[in-house]
Amino acid sequence: MANQFVKHSDKLALMVLFPKEVLAVNEKAGDKPLTFFFDDVKSDTSLVRNTIILKDLDDEKIIAPFRQAYIAELKNYGLDVFEEEKMDEFLLIETDAFMMNLAQMEIQEYVTVYQDAIVVGEQPYTRDIWLNGINIAAWFELNQFNNSFQERPKVLFASHDQLDNYNGYFIQKFFTGEIEYRLTVDTISMSSFVNFSNYLGRLYAAYTYDYLMNNYIKRKTTEEQRTNRYFRFDPYRKMFFFTEDDKFTELE
Repeated sequence: MANQFVKHSDKLALMVLFPKEVLAVNEKAGDKPLTFFFDDVKSDTSLVRNTIILKDLDDEKIIAPFRQAYIAELKNYGLDVFEEEKMDEFLLIETDAFMMNLAQMEIQEYVTVYQDAIVVGEQPYTRDIWLNGINIAAWFELNQFNNSFQERPKVLFASHDQLDNYNGYFIQKFFTGEIEYRLTVDTISMSSFVNFSNYLGRLYAAYTYDYLMNNYIKRKTTEEQRTNRYFRFDPYRKMFFFTEDDKFTELE
């Protein structure tokens, strides 16, 4: 069934919709996080205090690279992709068609701590490493047209983090035996954030395709034929594989 879906997926139409605004959360503001939309920052810059990425972002800088990568990757999978300006054309389609609406997108900036540790002799040594983090969370609504199998939209969720890159290690001085910790940190930058947003666009496009494929398998098989395996497809190597966690979470 998975092979059959891939073989005919070029006949599957998918309308994709994106939000106009992104909800932002500044976890570095102080005692409690600040939640806001980027338009609010124009009148209150304190909303992005202590941040290194949120202060330089707006809705378009987040959505645009994600949208471009998401649509391009869906086309790489062979889907017939429609955007909002082609809604009239999409609604005339008589075969199976889907609408994927990115209903909400949220970005958080925060600080987290990682503890490195080593034991020399019987003496433990630890070092706390504070890292900047960005979390992007996305809630999608999937509607199926021209098919009575699904009565209401499916809500699909995914979330991923980007952290400062670091390289840290303990050393022992040769003459004194003193233990030192050496650390270099490559802090998240705007360019690395854009790469992260592009990556998530491609990844969530893959999640979208995989969800449609597994939904197709579910519809075309009996309960006795189904397994707990969740299929993924690599369009570049033309191969299937299985996953337990690397996929959308379906919300009730």
